[in-house]
Amino acid sequence: MSVKKILLLGSAGAAAIAMTAAMAGGFTHEPTAPAADNGYYVEGHLGYARQNYADHIKWSGTSVITRNGNNARGGFAAGVDAGYKINRNVAIELGWFHLPSVNVRATTDTTNSYLKSWVLYLAGKYMMPLPWMNSTDWFFKAGVAYRRAELDASAASRLTANGGVAKTKSSFVRPMFATGLDYSFSDTWSGVMQYAYFMGARNSFPFVTANTGAMSTVAANVFTLGLAYKFTA
Repeated sequence: MSVKKILLLGSAGAAAIAMTAAMAGGFTHEPTAPAADNGYYVEGHLGYARQNYADHIKWSGTSVITRNGNNARGGFAAGVDAGYKINRNVAIELGWFHLPSVNVRATTDTTNSYLKSWVLYLAGKYMMPLPWMNSTDWFFKAGVAYRRAELDASAASRLTANGGVAKTKSSFVRPMFATGLDYSFSDTWSGVMQYAYFMGARNSFPFVTANTGAMSTVAANVFTLGLAYKFTA
């Protein structure tokens, strides 16, 4: 079994365990958490996503399509998520992130061409208070992510040769994880500092020209600051 499959199964298992605990009202081997530690929450994130197309041999090293500056190594990212906190330490979360649109204009083109990408994920979340930092939790998330990448028409046409049909959209499911710190300002508001990793795919866009191989969607390393609100009864 490949490492990718092992990671995918492990992440899916973590999310499944958290969802099972949510339906059951908590893990049976622990005491029931206080009501104040349960509840729904929402978070908003803004930051930077590192996804390096500039040094990718297929995107930067071919005469058929090449990057042209904008966001070639990364750019602005934003996301939102909503979750349910089962108890003091465990939550289940659904989130979405917009990733930077990369200008992949060929050097012979007069107009820009873009590769756009976003990701939707479902994850289990584990939280642990830090005794040396008041009101601060360390958290870790593991789950599965559905990622979508899309080339506009002018970019896709560059991947077509000999009457072939270029693929403009690619979607795939991969494991994901995230970690960070959550600082509580009050019972309802907190600040979030997070790093998230979303895998790419090596064969997103088949390169129609002979003997050139497929074009990848590269992995995204996302660094964000955010604000969270917890709903209270």
